[in-house]
Amino acid sequence: MANLHLVSLVFFVIFLLHLADSTTFNFVNDCSYTVWPATLPNGGIAALTLTGFELTSGASASVEAPAGWGGRMWARTRCSNDSATGKFSCLSGDCGTGQVACLGAGGAPPATLMEFTLNGADGNDFYDVSNVDGFNVPVSVAASGGTRGCDSTACPADVNAVCPSELKATAPAPDGSVVGCKSACEAFDTDEYCCRGAFGSPDTCKPSNYSMVFKKACPQAYSYAYDDKTSTFTCAGAAAYTLTFCPTTSAP
Repeated sequence: MANLHLVSLVFFVIFLLHLADSTTFNFVNDCSYTVWPATLPNGGIAALTLTGFELTSGASASVEAPAGWGGRMWARTRCSNDSATGKFSCLSGDCGTGQVACLGAGGAPPATLMEFTLNGADGNDFYDVSNVDGFNVPVSVAASGGTRGCDSTACPADVNAVCPSELKATAPAPDGSVVGCKSACEAFDTDEYCCRGAFGSPDTCKPSNYSMVFKKACPQAYSYAYDDKTSTFTCAGAAAYTLTFCPTTSAP
């Protein structure tokens, strides 16, 4: 019996250590419409327990991330199940799995990304909001419980409302409403806009008129690949991050 108690104590201590090393991501939907958040780990990192789920207006959900986790989160919008096949799909941010879960698949651009590297250099978490893959939903990221840095970041504006016509992603006819704003790279697929080839360095890839549309609307967010100086944030010792969709009122 004593050995049984000892084994139970060891497992309890291991459980507490796991909790101490983990980080909680709290998802909050302040949009007036349902979103379907998705998570994708970086290469070689295990997926979180939730890779995709439904979050109705006003709802919240939490997921634990282990120490050293890194990856991205985003929202999918205008999602439904096909009446004939039953397959699940979304008009923005779709994973292409045919299910609510993304199962290791990334989201189709345009989509507003929230990117994280936990317990990176000097013990810091690194995080950002990115419009490099375009925009679909306003978002914010706020840290809690940290000891150093830990500023919030956001893209709270509705970029869809100011999106140039050539970058607009729209719902199929006859709807035709704007569901996202593409990056210039996605829209035109040139080396200059995609920061590749001869433009594949910070010295040669510069902001464009298109990237400045995103930067003007969301100064804290990445607007193109090398937009690091104003867009990367760090936090030491954060216990949790709150990821809010539509931190200000926005139409779908």
